[in-house]
Parts: sequence; C-alpha cells; structure tokens
Amino acid sequence: ISDMDPLSFGASVIAIATLATQTCSALSDLRALCESLPGRLHAVNNEVADLNLVLLQVSLLIKSRAFLPETQFSAIPHLLHQANKKLLEIKDIVCQLTVACRASRMSIFRAHAWRKEQSRLQTLQEDIRTVKANLNVMLGASNSYAHRVKFICLTQG
Repeated sequence: ISDMDPLSFGASVIAIATLATQTCSALSDLRALCESLPGRLHAVNNEVADLNLVLLQVSLLIKSRAFLPETQFSAIPHLLHQANKKLLEIKDIVCQLTVACRASRMSIFRAHAWRKEQSRLQTLQEDIRTVKANLNVMLGASNSYAHRVKFICLTQG
C-alpha cells in the first residue's frame, strides 16, 4: 500500500471499509437468527461500525493528499493491514457462530459456542479500538496541519 498512488490508496481504504460494512451485516444476520446475542458481540459490532466511519474519513483525507506531507501517511499502510486482518478474523468468528446457531436450536450449545470465542472477540475488539484510535490521531494531526498551512497562506497572502 505504501507505494500506491492516492487513487489506489483510497480504493484500499474503501475496500477495508466495505469489509467493515460486511462484518456489521454478518453480525446483524446473526442477531436476526438468534433471539439474543451476548453483549460482547454488540460491543464488537459498535467498534466495527465506528472503524467504518473513521475509514471513510481517512478516504476523504487521502483524496486531499496533495496538501499534506508524506509523513502524515506513513502509518496508514500498517494500520490498514491491521484493520483488514482483524476484520477478517471477526467476520470468520461471526460466520462460525452463525453456523453453530443454525446447527443447534438448543441454547446450551449456542452458549458454549459464544463462550468459546469470548476471549478472542475481546482481543479483536481491543485491537480494532486501537487501530481506530491511531487512525483518529492521524486524522487529527492531518487536520491540524491543514489548518496551519491554510493560516500561513492567509497571513502571507
């Protein structure tokens, strides 16, 4: 991703945002299949939805990349890779839980499936939160830089 032109870079961000949307959709499908979901899955869904919004903001920032120094983008490839990896893991778990729910109508087996993935989901939720926070810091720094440049241009022009 690091050697991409802004258009390809932005497309990568949109692809990961699409994966986030698909993950939220899979969680919604699981919610529709089961009468109730553990709070952890709701929390994971919220983090993924929030990450999706941040990714869309990053996409908008990339479109205006010409106005920002290259160093502002140096961390993005790593963060995007992490987001993609974590989202794929979450989606995989959700698919496994969906299969388990469809296979067994008995709540004890469903509860076992939830418990089995609980700590992994918690770790993934924390990882998503970290990626999202780092992207937010980068967005804030970029906005600050853009405002400084605009101010300098206005005061010197």
